Amino acid sequence: MNLPTLTQIAKFAIAGFVSALFALPAQAHHSYAIYDIDNKIERVGILKEFNWVQPHITMVFESTCDDGRVETWDIVTKAIRLWERDGHVRDFAEIGETITILGWPARDGSGNMALSAITSEKVGFMEMRSVIRQQGARDNLPEVTISPDTCQSSAEES
Repeated sequence: MNLPTLTQIAKFAIAGFVSALFALPAQAHHSYAIYDIDNKIERVGILKEFNWVQPHITMVFESTCDDGRVETWDIVTKAIRLWERDGHVRDFAEIGETITILGWPARDGSGNMALSAITSEKVGFMEMRSVIRQQGARDNLPEVTISPDTCQSSAEES
């Protein structure tokens, strides 16, 4: 039986260390720490874009506040593989269609949101299971805590 030499062991250890260094940044994009997981927001509005891309599907959504101001939301959701695993269809709504979104707004008050659920005429209600897996995250579908009549200050367009 041939045992590895000290040089072979050292090369293997260095290769493992370098691989681990490169893996750390790839893991970072999975954090949802920028979203306010203690608050949920619901909006009815128009689907403007739907981007079937990796690492996460994204969409742009516009809703109109009671005073006529328009909020534009940049929404992030699951990876394509997870979207399909949960039985969601790519063509759940047409661009320009009215949909309802439920999600976690960004902590900084910007127009970013992590999607929790979406309702469209074509497929009805779709829950995004296990979107936020961070410790301390609330149930996926808690009660809405941000009033539908309250615009987000940074998400508004004049």
